[in-house]
Amino acid sequence: DTVSISIIERIDTFSSQGIANILWAYATSGYLAPELFDVASKSVRKNIDTFNSQAISNTVWAYAKADHSNPVLFDSILHSAIRQIDRFNFQAMANTLWAYATMDHSAPTLFDAASESIVTKIDRYNPQELSMIICAYAKVDHSAPELFHAAVHPSIQKINNFSSQGIANILWAYATADYLAPELFDAASQSAIKRIDTFNSQAVANTLWAYATAGHSAPELFHSASQVTIKRIDTFNSQALANTVWAYATAGHLSKELFDVVSISVIKQIDLLNSIDIVNIVWAYATVDYPIPELFDAISKSTVKQIDAFTSQDIAKILQAYAKMGHPSKELFDAASKISTKNIRTCNSQVIANTLWAYAAVGHSASELFYATSILTMKKIDTFNSQDISNTVWAYARVGYSAPKLFDAIEKLVIKKLDTFNPQEIARMLCAYAIMKHSAPKLFDAATKSAVKRINTFSSQELTYTFWAYSKAGHPAHELFDAVTQVTNE
Repeated sequence: DTVSISIIERIDTFSSQGIANILWAYATSGYLAPELFDVASKSVRKNIDTFNSQAISNTVWAYAKADHSNPVLFDSILHSAIRQIDRFNFQAMANTLWAYATMDHSAPTLFDAASESIVTKIDRYNPQELSMIICAYAKVDHSAPELFHAAVHPSIQKINNFSSQGIANILWAYATADYLAPELFDAASQSAIKRIDTFNSQAVANTLWAYATAGHSAPELFHSASQVTIKRIDTFNSQALANTVWAYATAGHLSKELFDVVSISVIKQIDLLNSIDIVNIVWAYATVDYPIPELFDAISKSTVKQIDAFTSQDIAKILQAYAKMGHPSKELFDAASKISTKNIRTCNSQVIANTLWAYAAVGHSASELFYATSILTMKKIDTFNSQDISNTVWAYARVGYSAPKLFDAIEKLVIKKLDTFNPQEIARMLCAYAIMKHSAPKLFDAATKSAVKRINTFSSQELTYTFWAYSKAGHPAHELFDAVTQVTNE
C-alpha cells in the first residue's frame, strides 16, 4: 500500500520510538506488511543503541504478533535489552518475553536476566502479566525455579482477577515446566469451578490437561468441566477433544456421557485428526476401558490413511489400545506391520515389546515383522528390561512364531539377571519357552533357585502357571514343590 511504501522510503528519518510505534500499529491492526518489516529491521539493528526498553518491547512484540520471523533482529536486540532489563515496566517485560517465546527464539541470557529482575518486583505484576511471563518460560523450556516459586503466592492472591484464559495458561505453564504448585492448583480449581461457563473450549482442554499432567486431583473441577464440555462439544476442535479425554483418562475420572459425546464429535472430525490426536484418543478410551466400536473403526481408517506420519512409538501405543479393547482391526494391523517392519531400526526395546504384545494379544499374524524384530532384538538384547523380555517371548509363543536363536540369546541374558524379574514375568516367560518346546534347562534351573528364595511373593495363579510350564517342559521342579509345601504347612 502507498502508506507502507512511503514509510519504507523514509525509514531512516524515523526515531527509534517512531519505528517501534509504526511496527506496533501494523501488527495490532493485523495488516501484513512484510517489506516494511524487513526494511525496518535493518534500521532497528543499525540504531539499536537508541532504543529504550519500551521501544524494544514494542518492536519485538510487533514482529511476534505479525508472525514475521527475523532471527537476526532478535539476536541484535538481546544485548540492549539485557543492559536495560531493570528499566522495563511490567507490561513491557511480559510482552518482550512473550515475543521471544512466541517466535521460539532461544535467548537464555535474556531470560536469566529477566528472571532476576522480575522476582524482586513479582508482587507488582498483574494477573495477565504473570500468566504471560510464566507461559513464556515454559514455552521455551527455560528453567527458572526461583521465578516459578516466587510467582505462586501473588498468583494465588490474585487468582479471582485472572481471566479464564489466564488461569488456563498459567496452569499449563506450571504443568509443562513440571513445577509442582499444589496451593496454586487448589486455588485455581476453586476459582475455575465458580466460572467454568466463561472458559472457552481451548481453556477447558488446557486446564484439564494441566491438572492431569501435574497429577493434581480435582474431581469437582473435572465434574463441572464435563458438563460444560458436553454442552459445547461442537466448539471443541480435534486437538481440544483429544486433550480433554486424555486428561480425564490420566486423572482416572470416567464420565461416560462425556466420552460418548466426544466420540460422536471425533467421528465428525475424523479427517482433521493428526497423529498425536489419534494416539491420545485411543489411549484414553483404552485406559478407562470404555469401548466404542464405531469410534475405533473410524480412527482405524484414518490411521491407515496417514500411517507414514506416525512414529514407531505412536504405532505401538495405538496397537496396544486396540488390543486392550479387543478390537482387532485387520486393516490397521496389516498397515502397521508394514511400516513397523520398514522402520524397525528406529524401535527401542519397549516399542518392540509393546508392538509384539499387541499383535499377539489380538492373534494377528505378522511373520515379516516378527522375523525383523527377532534379528533386531538379538542385537539390542542388553537394553531390554525384565518386562520387555517377558512380553517379547510371550508374544512369540502366543502367535507360534519359532525364533530359536532369539530364545537362546534371551536365555543367556535372563539367567544373569533373573532376580530382577517379578513373579508374573517369570511365570509368563517360562510358559513361553514351554509352549514353544524350546529346551532351556539352565533357565529353568535358575528360575527354580530364584523362585524358591521368594516363594511367598508368588500368587496362586502365578504358581499355577509356573508349575504348568515345568510340567510342559518336562523339567523337574522338586525344590519348587518343596518350597511351596513348606510355606503351606507354615
